[in-house]
Amino acid sequence: MIHAFIRQHESEFPAAMACRVLGVSRSGYHASLARLESDRTTADRALSVLIAASHTASRQAYGAPRILDDLRDGGHRVGQRRVARLMRQRRRGR
Repeated sequence: MIHAFIRQHESEFPAAMACRVLGVSRSGYHASLARLESDRTTADRALSVLIAASHTASRQAYGAPRILDDLRDGGHRVGQRRVARLMRQRRRGR
């Protein structure tokens, strides 16, 4: 999370200074740049698109339980807490 923040603001602040201020190692930051995205994160990103489509199709009326039903009807194996978490993250703009 901190590494993403540093990457996002690299045009404003040098990475070395941001690492020092935020208390993370420069080597750890640079290693995170080369690291691939985890399988869970990739799956969450794809699932978020499906959740957004279901939410839009319901005219923003469906909550996590109904969206969960839609996803399961579509053959996706997912839990309600995960759907609710992804909906919260989407609402917060993450």
